[in-house]
Amino acid sequence: MRDSKRIITFILVLVLAVAMLIGTGPAYAAAYYTDVRVLLSVDGNKSVDIELIGEYYLNEDPSFEFESRELTISMVGSRPLLTSGGNTFTASSITLMSGDYDGTSSYIRLTNSRYGVSTYLGNMTFDISGGDIRVINTLPIEHYLYGVVPYEMSNTFPIESLKAQAVCARGYAVANCSKYRLRPYDILDTSADQVYHGYASKYTRAIAAVDETFGQILTYDGDIIQAYYAASNGGQTELTGNVWSSNLPYYVQRDDIYDIENPHSLEEKSFVPAQFSEQTIALMDPLVLIMLQQGADKAAGAQVTLLGTVRIKAHSAIYDPPSRLYTQADVTLMVAAGDGEQGQVTFTISLDDLVETDDNPDGIFNTGKRTLRLRSAQPGVLTTDGNEYDGWFITNRRYGHGVGMSQRGAEQRAFFGQTYSQILDFYYADTAIRSIGSFETAPTLSSETYTISAVGVSGIAPGTASDELLDGISTTEGGIIVISSTGTEKTNSLLKTGDFVRTVYGESDSYFDLPVLIFGDIDGNGKITQGDLDTLSAHLLNTNRLTGVYLNAADVNHDNAVDSLDILLLLKHIQGNFSIEQ
Repeated sequence: MRDSKRIITFILVLVLAVAMLIGTGPAYAAAYYTDVRVLLSVDGNKSVDIELIGEYYLNEDPSFEFESRELTISMVGSRPLLTSGGNTFTASSITLMSGDYDGTSSYIRLTNSRYGVSTYLGNMTFDISGGDIRVINTLPIEHYLYGVVPYEMSNTFPIESLKAQAVCARGYAVANCSKYRLRPYDILDTSADQVYHGYASKYTRAIAAVDETFGQILTYDGDIIQAYYAASNGGQTELTGNVWSSNLPYYVQRDDIYDIENPHSLEEKSFVPAQFSEQTIALMDPLVLIMLQQGADKAAGAQVTLLGTVRIKAHSAIYDPPSRLYTQADVTLMVAAGDGEQGQVTFTISLDDLVETDDNPDGIFNTGKRTLRLRSAQPGVLTTDGNEYDGWFITNRRYGHGVGMSQRGAEQRAFFGQTYSQILDFYYADTAIRSIGSFETAPTLSSETYTISAVGVSGIAPGTASDELLDGISTTEGGIIVISSTGTEKTNSLLKTGDFVRTVYGESDSYFDLPVLIFGDIDGNGKITQGDLDTLSAHLLNTNRLTGVYLNAADVNHDNAVDSLDILLLLKHIQGNFSIEQ
């Protein structure tokens, strides 16, 4: 026991020493459902040049004077260094705070490694990660969507499809706001999450779509869903269980004719004529002709002449019916033998053998590194040079995973007059559009037992159960429940930092979630233990930064800063020599 105390003391001394060297930051939390933290693609940079437009101040030192609107963030060891004219500033992290955070008059320009020179609203944080400068943009979700909707779709799309995209993108962002509790950012700016290029005022239609759906998200059975979407489903929506792990009930498999009818949906087709002639054979892909000739010869047991196509039927889907991700097709042809006798032959071809690979450079599908994967066959008519030819098409479609909304399908549906709610109804079964409120707009919560503020619900002793908390809170309208950080309702179970008090109001069509805050419960397990000390130590050593409500939970002495004094008091609490005030 004595040795373990010595180890703890040594670690504490080390943390305190490093904390004094790197500096400490204030405790603050972005409002859940209001703000989002985006990791920008500023890859492999040791220096970042930025331009300030409008009003900005330095979070770590509000008195710092910008001698120039053109700044440089460079590296000095493991710390960022801000240079503005002749003035410099360094700390473990540097945050430029917008003087018009809720508006669009202040913004920052910098070069994104993927998207070039980009403009960003909100605040910008710079620190060092992996030996490079890391840049995180924190801004209101609605402003974040200004930089998502016109790039995930196009500003030229019909307004109702842009509205559908805004609702989906908002739900995706909301679902990620509390997902990574010890990560300093919520979401990437790439298609790994959602494409985010920053703000451009010229995209007025997309901005209007965001504004006209303000705060709207999709819910299923009362829970906010993460609304997946992709470019084109190829004519059939996909199940989440086929793409990832388990099936979610609001993603169903159904045919989507609007996706196919959109002329901009990516599609690869290979024509097989109903009647073979010198003219129609010239319209075929050579690889398909070779496969048909070889298949017919083998089925007939001799070399034959191809006369016509009776049927092509795709089958053997990768997944269970009604999936149409077929891998093979049965081909029935009319052929003539060497003696002139005619008859039918049926054989099977592999649709996968039509895909271009390093081993199959003559493949006709997925050329140019495309990743289409819904393969099938349908009868059709080829029109070329004013002539029409009956036949069959072997097709390759679906750009993306196919789950949820097809962006091309949504575009086509809006073009034919569907509203954004009708579009969403098709792609997300049995869901409802709901609105997310804010601390200012939601019904007022009050309590004689607990403290309620925009930061969260505090004054909660460790070990408090969710039902006990609810007994001590009332609302001016609607009802309240407690949910976990993953959105599951909690009934008479241990409260943890990172849980939420949810107010459901209006016609049960509006939500507002306020975080549960237990000072000292920094790792979010509902208790104050050595794990919290380790988590705070990692934060002060800048090896795993705290953010949001977890950062607020680390402010154990309530002085609006997380520093060496907090770790001392936390240690004393764990040792039984001090009690953290809730």
